[in-house]
Amino acid sequence: MFKYMKYEIRGTYRYILGVLALVLILITGLYVYIDRMGRTGEISAIGGTFMGLSVMILFGTALATFLYIVGSFRKELYEDRGYLTFTLPLTGNQIVCSKLIVASIWFLGLGIAIGLYNILMVAIFAPVEVSLSELFREMSAIVAVRKVLFSIISGIFSIVNMLIIIYFSMALGRVTFRNKRIGGLWFIIFIIISILLGSVALTISDYLPYYLDLNTSRIGTLDSIRINYQINIDVNAVAVKTSSDMATINIASTIFNIATTVLLFLGTGYLIDRKIDL
Repeated sequence: MFKYMKYEIRGTYRYILGVLALVLILITGLYVYIDRMGRTGEISAIGGTFMGLSVMILFGTALATFLYIVGSFRKELYEDRGYLTFTLPLTGNQIVCSKLIVASIWFLGLGIAIGLYNILMVAIFAPVEVSLSELFREMSAIVAVRKVLFSIISGIFSIVNMLIIIYFSMALGRVTFRNKRIGGLWFIIFIIISILLGSVALTISDYLPYYLDLNTSRIGTLDSIRINYQINIDVNAVAVKTSSDMATINIASTIFNIATTVLLFLGTGYLIDRKIDL
C-alpha cells in the first residue's frame, strides 16, 4: 500500500507544486499592490484589473486543484489506468485508504503553506512592526489550546469525511451507471448523500441534545451548560456551537458522523472488490 501511495505522490506532486507556486506569486502581487495603494492612495485601472483577475485565478485554481485531486480516484474507475490499479495485490479498502491519505496530505499541505505564507506577508507589509512571537503569544492567551486542537481535528475530519463521501459516490455511480460516458453523475449522488447525512445528523442532535463542553469536559444539555451562544457553525452536520469563551459538540451527531464515515469507507472498498466490473 505504501508503494502505491508513493506512486500516487509521484504522479501528482508536479501539479501541486505548480499550483502552489502560482498561488504564492499571485498572493505576493496582491500584497504588493495593496501596500502600494495604501502608501500612495492611487487606484489605477491596471491595478484594479490585476486584483480582479488574481482573485478569479485564485478561485479557479482552487476549484481546478480540488477536481484534480479527487479526480485521481475517478480515473481509476472510468479510465484505462484502472485495469492496472485493480490488478495490484491490494484490497479495495487499501486502494481507497491510499487515495484518501494522499489527497488529505495535499489538501492539508496546501492549506498550511498558503496560511503560513499569508502570515509572512502580513508581517512584511503590515503598516506597523509585527512580532510573530508576540502575536502567537497573545493568541495563545486568548484561545485555549483545547479549542485549537479541536479545530484541527475537526478540520481533518471534515476533509476525510468529504473525500470518503466523494469516493463512495464515484464508486456507486460506476456500479449504477455502467456507461463510462455518464460518469459525471457521481456529483448528483454526492449532493444527495451529503444532504441526507446532514439532515439526519441535525435531526439526531435535536432529539438527543446532549453536548460535550470542550473546556470543562462536562456533558449536558445546552440549558444545563448555560452558554450564551453567539455563533452557530455547522461542520459536516456535527452541530458545533461556539461562543467567545466556550465550545461544545453534540455527542450523538458526532458519533453518527464518525460511524457513517467508517461505513462509507468500507462500502467503497466493498464496491471496488465485489461490484465494479472493468
